Amino acid sequence: MNSFDILEIFLYIFPILQIMLVQLFFRSYLTYRDSFKFSVTDTVVPILLVGIHILSVRWLAFSLLPYYLFSIFLIGLGITLYFEKSTYSFTAGKVFSIIIKMGFIVGFALYYVIVIARIIQLVRG
Repeated sequence: MNSFDILEIFLYIFPILQIMLVQLFFRSYLTYRDSFKFSVTDTVVPILLVGIHILSVRWLAFSLLPYYLFSIFLIGLGITLYFEKSTYSFTAGKVFSIIIKMGFIVGFALYYVIVIARIIQLVRG
């Protein structure tokens, strides 16, 4: 078992802190003209990917990142097939945006499940 260090405290609070900071101070920088727009949650996904890898390795001694990515790819395939069969027409950007939002929701939930499990592991010893 790895010992507790300052990196873990940073990883525990940084995604929520990043959401608040981007929402408050950097929201206007998330658009490029009128053609390319990010949301606040889109900026957190890379941190979640890194955090899922680091914390899952510290918790389980192997990474849960490939399983997370595979599940997001399956969700993306399902969403794409749903919109393909739908009677409404959607642009590729809209479908991609929905897949990224689902990736954020699943990733955020998984991330904090890992954080809680890691804290329990540290408390129990």
